[in-house]
Amino acid sequence: MVKFSVSLQGSYPVRDYIDKARRIEDYGFDEIHVYDDLMFKPCWPLLTLIGEHTSTIRLGPGIITPQIVHPCYHAGNLAELDELTEGRAVLGIARGAFWEFLGIRKQEKPITMVREAIAIIRRLLRGDRTPFQGKVFTVTEELFFRFRPFRSEVPIFIGTWGPKMCQLAGEIADGVKSDGLWNPAYVSLIRENVAIGAARAGRDPAEVAIIAGPLCSVSRNREAAVAAARRVLAVYLPYLRPMTDVAGIPEEELNRVREAAAVGDFERGAAHVSDLAVSRCSVTGTPAEVVDQIEEMVEAGVTHVAFGHPLGPDFDEALDLLGREVLPRFR
Repeated sequence: MVKFSVSLQGSYPVRDYIDKARRIEDYGFDEIHVYDDLMFKPCWPLLTLIGEHTSTIRLGPGIITPQIVHPCYHAGNLAELDELTEGRAVLGIARGAFWEFLGIRKQEKPITMVREAIAIIRRLLRGDRTPFQGKVFTVTEELFFRFRPFRSEVPIFIGTWGPKMCQLAGEIADGVKSDGLWNPAYVSLIRENVAIGAARAGRDPAEVAIIAGPLCSVSRNREAAVAAARRVLAVYLPYLRPMTDVAGIPEEELNRVREAAAVGDFERGAAHVSDLAVSRCSVTGTPAEVVDQIEEMVEAGVTHVAFGHPLGPDFDEALDLLGREVLPRFR
């Protein structure tokens, strides 16, 4: 059975996450993911708050990156969240994005970085004191938790759109999550590369969850839903390559959106976001249209849909529509 999650951006007043999380849990969603984007509130304090005020739903970052914070720090936060929630934590990890904001033009060894970060996180959760000498990270035998984690294993998914990182997910992860994914043709590419990695490790590729994390905009007013989707894609669309290439979104469109975003003119950027981009990078429309789109993606091989920011032009209305009119169609 397909799973459903809601991904929350770190842009709301802190106390608002309590009510949002409770409502998400009450509607029967499987997981809550909290983004850890550079420009927003960090995910770990918000996840702790959510964990304290929920009782059954799984939760975790979607995603963290080891690029600017050592994986031992993330491992400690993950273990703490898992203890607080008595085994409900999950972890999303990836190379991350927006590095140009930090003056980083090109990441060094991103696939190796993610592979080694996962190895270190798992080492710490298991209580393994073996030294780790990697190409990106090194830890000595002195690096071990001075407490016992609630679980020695926590589900880990890798966030990516790229083929090589999908292969890594197939090799070592519990799932692969592609934010902005809403194109059945691209699902096939993800599954092909997951299978390559799984074969390399002697795994069954069916063990690896295929998580689509599209930007979501649902409303009874379709025009309002599309307008909200365009505004969000005005920020994220330039970062969704190679999915945009496979979808056939023109380079000229990406450049115009990128140029507008560079000067903070997102309204101008939204005007350049095409209907094609909305349909292939977001789940947008009325509840009935969203149901039809989900059915198409599940048929293509998606096993988990994580509805992304902003949910809709009105968050509360959108959550109610998803909970009352979309999820019941798949339960």
